[in-house]
Amino acid sequence: MKYYELLVLRLNLNQCAMLDERLYSPKKHFRYPHMFANDIAIWERFLELYGADYNGFYYDCKCGRGTDPPADWDERYSSMQQVLSKYRIDAIGVTDSYLEILEVKPSAGTSAIGQVISYMNLFVKDHKSTLPVIGGIVTDFERPDMKHLTKAHDLNYY
Repeated sequence: MKYYELLVLRLNLNQCAMLDERLYSPKKHFRYPHMFANDIAIWERFLELYGADYNGFYYDCKCGRGTDPPADWDERYSSMQQVLSKYRIDAIGVTDSYLEILEVKPSAGTSAIGQVISYMNLFVKDHKSTLPVIGGIVTDFERPDMKHLTKAHDLNYY
């Protein structure tokens, strides 16, 4: 992906109210925004196996509208409510040919499928990406029927 394409992508992604707007390299880091210890172990296994396939990752990307705060709230609290009530995408993988919305979840089940499909839909609605958007689930335990279900919904299952 060319530098100017990454810059345009970054400008479009900045509209999603991310807490950390950096494109992280596809390597292990000291911390990952919005990931807890059990998520990090799963994520770092994913990075070891598939990190080289990506240009980088955005973490903790917000999508959706969020809930409206009560009318009598102070502006400071209203804006916090708006950001904190949005949906959170664990990671967005950036490649030359697509963006991948990734949900990282221990023992991921069918609820993860719903999350990824919802996040993909909201992300496409909220942003003007020139690249196709696909979805994937990163987990530590293969649950029965998940390969079949993720394939049926055109999602990657890691």
